[in-house]
Amino acid sequence: MREMKNTKSHDEDGVIKPGAKLSGNAYVLVTLRDSEDPYGRILLVGNPSRCNHGYTICVECVESWELDHLVHYDLTGGGRRLREALDAPSADADDTQPAEADS
Repeated sequence: MREMKNTKSHDEDGVIKPGAKLSGNAYVLVTLRDSEDPYGRILLVGNPSRCNHGYTICVECVESWELDHLVHYDLTGGGRRLREALDAPSADADDTQPAEADS
């Protein structure tokens, strides 16, 4: 697991500290499926190699978060950015397009 810098907003695992003031661009809201619990804030990490998959969220691990949680993409700037990154065509998309048949 990657260790992050312990700051005022999050600990070395990337867990957001209670009462931390963060821009909505820095986190994604999630709720546990089949629960009445309030939203939880999960730190959004742009670089998957720096993500602590399980404490933080990135494009590579969001699917595993979605197994147990509802990810509320539309409620924060970070959530909308994550949704856009997931919807963007991958860099390999051009390589995987079928070749046109010769006439």
